[in-house]
Amino acid sequence: MKPHLVAAVAMASVSAMALADTSGTSDASSPQRAEGVLLVTHSVHGVVPVQSWKARRDARIVKQDLDYSCGAASLATLLNSFYGQDVTEEALLKAMDKGDDRASFEDMARALPQFGFRAQGFAASWEQLARLKMPVILYVKHRKDDHFTVLRGISGDTVWLADPSLGNRTYSRAQFLAMWQTREDANDGLAGKFLAVLPQDAQVVAQDDFFTRVPVRQSASALSNLASKAWRP
Repeated sequence: MKPHLVAAVAMASVSAMALADTSGTSDASSPQRAEGVLLVTHSVHGVVPVQSWKARRDARIVKQDLDYSCGAASLATLLNSFYGQDVTEEALLKAMDKGDDRASFEDMARALPQFGFRAQGFAASWEQLARLKMPVILYVKHRKDDHFTVLRGISGDTVWLADPSLGNRTYSRAQFLAMWQTREDANDGLAGKFLAVLPQDAQVVAQDDFFTRVPVRQSASALSNLASKAWRP
């Protein structure tokens, strides 16, 4: 994505109302850190690197270290993998900290200027979300718990999330909406919430390959099978 298009796309691609304070904490206990094991296999074309299933699952994602740090990890994932920054979950946690181990879109927006970025929260419909052309932070209910995750790809029937707890996961439209539509009582048709993050410096270049409008549905078992096949001679 061209630098001069980033701001226009993020703020003009939806017609939605700005959010106030959306508090939330993560849903799961601290995940184990999955270190990628880089293997090689021989082919007619020479040596080909092979990644383990865990490395593929967690590729380009900052995994959360704490049960309440999904917001900071999601921000770190977006800043590092889309905007090419080098920001840690710990640094974002410190910037967002207000003493209660909870996070909201407002906390994220307050902390981001320290890292050269700004943010705006929106309420949106599925149709508006599906028109986005860049990753955003999503507020979802995962197993009935508040959670933040990163939208990495979206089409008419498939959603790809870069999740700080679960890794790269794809969902059907119905599965995703069951998590994301948290504003059931709203009468405006804007059933979900997201946070758009933009650089303050127009020279920051986005990484085009982190977001896609044509995500491919892959189950965890499919990724596992793909990795296991790479071990076979």
